[in-house]
Amino acid sequence: MNEPGFFGRTLESFVLGSVAALAAAALGVGPVRADAACIKLSDVEIVQLLNRWRTEFASGDPDRVSALYADGASLTATKDGAAHQGKEAIHAYFKDLLAKRPTVSIRPSSLTSDCGTAVVSGPVVYRITGERKGTRAVLGGTYTAEYALRDGKWWIVRHSLAADRRSLANPVGDPAGKPSPPL
Repeated sequence: MNEPGFFGRTLESFVLGSVAALAAAALGVGPVRADAACIKLSDVEIVQLLNRWRTEFASGDPDRVSALYADGASLTATKDGAAHQGKEAIHAYFKDLLAKRPTVSIRPSSLTSDCGTAVVSGPVVYRITGERKGTRAVLGGTYTAEYALRDGKWWIVRHSLAADRRSLANPVGDPAGKPSPPL
């Protein structure tokens, strides 16, 4: 009964392979489907996450913006600023910032994704209400947004805005020399 069977397998190898597969399944060991174990986003999907943040930011509603952040997320507004930890602190930050009616110009220049994580970064320019009536301040730099997949939803877990005061002639280059205001 050791004659090659279907696709050249012997009955013995088929039985042994089946027993090994059942034993591995019973022990919780064995092959795992790649799509179940590792979700990687395409560049288009990462940009869609960024666009969702941009849309909520443009809404001017701190509730909508802070809802994109995971519990325990951190947000660093300036290169030398302290991190805002957790949804409440992030909400308070955006409540203050969005009161200044900012506009944002953000461009993704680096996109990476791994199992359940995604990172997007690039140049950013904010225009906010200035200190004097009718004026605008320009803040610019490089942002990085790190996302993680948790319970089937993509959340921002770490966000660095790294924006400092800039001149209109050089919105993303070297800082204009003024100290960073809180964004």
